Amino acid sequence: MRRAPLVWGGAAAALAGLGAGVLAILISTATTPEAHAERYLQALAADDLVTASRLAGLPEGTPTPLGDAGEPSVLAVLGRIDRGDGRVAIIAEYGGLADAATVILTLAPAEPLLGVIPQWSFETPPVRSLEVGVDQHDEFVVNDVRLASAAAGETARLTGFVPARLDIGVADPFVDAAPRSLRLTASAPRLVVLEAEPTARLERGVLQEVTAFLLGCVEQEVLQPTGCPFGRSIDDRVLGLPEWQLVREPVITLSASSTPGTWEMRALAEVGLRVTVQRLFDGRISDVDTTLTATVTGEVVMRDGTPRLTIAPPAG
Repeated sequence: MRRAPLVWGGAAAALAGLGAGVLAILISTATTPEAHAERYLQALAADDLVTASRLAGLPEGTPTPLGDAGEPSVLAVLGRIDRGDGRVAIIAEYGGLADAATVILTLAPAEPLLGVIPQWSFETPPVRSLEVGVDQHDEFVVNDVRLASAAAGETARLTGFVPARLDIGVADPFVDAAPRSLRLTASAPRLVVLEAEPTARLERGVLQEVTAFLLGCVEQEVLQPTGCPFGRSIDDRVLGLPEWQLVREPVITLSASSTPGTWEMRALAEVGLRVTVQRLFDGRISDVDTTLTATVTGEVVMRDGTPRLTIAPPAG
């Protein structure tokens, strides 16, 4: 009955001896500021954003920042600089072969684990915010995540891990923009606004609507079709009904207006008129066969992801 405490005591002594060796290894390697920074960068490279958030020191419940869009192949701790007051600046290199960045991560001593094992934490979490938007649209994509601002032309605030790469673009069937790619380092811009342009699909849709509008106009057998951007005044007597036809399909131009989310539309087309007239002066009968230029203007507004064309009334 008395041997159990002796056996337990011997095992405890052996574990204590083994624990001292393991503890020494932990203290000398895994608990350094270099090791903490490297573990954070490894978690970021592996898209383990939960671990990256924990190592970054973000409060529990904080929305997860954006991770890295690329596949980092460069990850190395280059050195350290003692800042004083126990603080240490770790110099690291991180990123792809073509866009690796050098960053400085400042750490400070944290509460020791079990009261004896040194721990480190970032002086401030390695995250950075920026404003992102599109000048003529309210939706954009960052690292394959579709996001939106409050309205077209406005920006939304995003937060990502330092030094993650962010790929910013537009994924919309009607609006496109030249993409941007940046790393969240100290030199990264605080504001990114993409310049939108209409896609071929949007231009085709507007062309179809304008063409349909003009075809409706040429069906009117009058000299001044109602609500249409063309017509002809003839002082002589008209014999029979005027005949209009669309000679050349419209050429569409869409340009960004001063109102975000609105495109100014201008279209030029050629219409033909055939009509028989009798001169009032001498009663001579002749045929009028002429071609006119029709100018159609209007605006295209994006609403709920769908373009809506409004054709302006004819001038005059």
